[in-house]
Amino acid sequence: MLVNGTRVEDLAGTGLTTRQRYVVPLWVTVPLFLARHTARAVAWLVRHALTYWGISLPLLVLLLVWARFGRLEAVTVLVWWMALGLAWAYRWPASFSTAVAQPARGVWRWTTKYRRRWHPAMDGTGLTRMTPERQVYVPAVTRVRSTAVVDTLHLRLLHGQTPADVAARAEGLRHVYGAHRCSVIEDGPGRVRVLFYAKDPLRRIVAPLDPAPTPVLDALPVALAESGALFLLWLLGRHVLIAGASGAGKGSAVWSIVRSLAPAVRSGTVRLRGVDPKGGMELFPGRALFAEYADEDLTAMVALLERAVTDMNARKQRLKAAGLRVFVPSEDDPLEVILVDELAFLTAYAPKDVKAKVASALQVLLSQGRAVGYSVVAALQDPRKEVLPFRDLFTYRIALRLSEDSHVDMVLGDGALERGAACHLIPAGLPGIGYVRVEGAAEPVRVRFSYLTDADITDMANRWPAPGNTAWTTSTLPGSLDPDMDDIYRPGTETRSEKSTVADVYPFRYWTKGEHDLDD
Repeated sequence: MLVNGTRVEDLAGTGLTTRQRYVVPLWVTVPLFLARHTARAVAWLVRHALTYWGISLPLLVLLLVWARFGRLEAVTVLVWWMALGLAWAYRWPASFSTAVAQPARGVWRWTTKYRRRWHPAMDGTGLTRMTPERQVYVPAVTRVRSTAVVDTLHLRLLHGQTPADVAARAEGLRHVYGAHRCSVIEDGPGRVRVLFYAKDPLRRIVAPLDPAPTPVLDALPVALAESGALFLLWLLGRHVLIAGASGAGKGSAVWSIVRSLAPAVRSGTVRLRGVDPKGGMELFPGRALFAEYADEDLTAMVALLERAVTDMNARKQRLKAAGLRVFVPSEDDPLEVILVDELAFLTAYAPKDVKAKVASALQVLLSQGRAVGYSVVAALQDPRKEVLPFRDLFTYRIALRLSEDSHVDMVLGDGALERGAACHLIPAGLPGIGYVRVEGAAEPVRVRFSYLTDADITDMANRWPAPGNTAWTTSTLPGSLDPDMDDIYRPGTETRSEKSTVADVYPFRYWTKGEHDLDD
């Protein structure tokens, strides 16, 4: 027998011949093929039905009613379902947004914007994998959530990929989809979230935020987050460091924090102590809010800080004797907030004896004050180690516009610049914008603090003076925000359907207690 002119006997042992494989009959292959792909389709439907239950459950009920009772009954159910949905959206907008609005908008955005270009985007940014059989795999999008500001894509990584690999391609992905900004957040082993910001709500000035009648000290509204939600600051048991170049908006951050505390200051559950080395140019307009205050005499500033240490030690002994391990603010034992503006002057530029005393007092307050209700809020321009050697004791780090890129990691910690906190690129014409780094959270949060004029500060001091401090109240000054300006964001002026809540988007939930993921 010849094969291409060669005898079969001569091919034996050359490796060019193989045994004949068993041939599976067609009547077996076709059912197996159909069963395998049917199982995959059913698994896909079940997975997405459970993921988007707010959409799939109504559709399933509607189809069952149509099949069992007919078209008219199905239309009736649809009308009632829409009425219940409107009532749900009006009464509980946050849960409606999480369960229905965001998934529905996410499906629409994925279908119309992301799906068609997903494989080319992964290939162009180098996130694909090719097997020896020439099969191409890309990170799978398992879920999409979308608001009016941000689209959140949940990705399952390929074997061997890390969140850092995706984060390194974030800028390329941003350009593919024409987003304002793109950031990547680790969501667990082998999973990340890619956030595409469709627009920037922080370009408008944020009007003063109304404080709660009884402020919640672990959820103080101080800024607008990039998601369009309010950013809530957790101050109880925390210390806050605010760093920014001249004109970056440190005053906005400071007064936003004070305003959120103001009703508690008046009730006596929060007590403010202010130190302003600039001679009162920043803090004096709100003098009535401070139970203790110093702005000119260095000796008085040092005495104020040392007195805070003495009071803290006395409270520590009192709570120890009472057997209390958890501090709860009250009128007898209020939350003590020591506010220091231009801290660098006291730690680096003041006379040597003053620097030593200030450093000693602040280090004691920062290291021991959290457990007994003492919080330090400090602002400075120069974040270098020689200016503030104990900056690591601050649990909250806020970086506004900085003069150098190297300062970003100094303030927010190593790797913050790589994670997108480009503080040195913030335009000088957008004061109050910055990034917040919270202890225990890997990703910095981009926010813009509310802007308070002198008139707003004076009005605040008149409305919520510290107990026994009414002698410092003054008449309201002119110059408040023009109510007719269109570029001012005023929370609460949106319609209920447009209103964004803190529960809308996960990355800005770092401040909550015990919750990690709203979507899961």
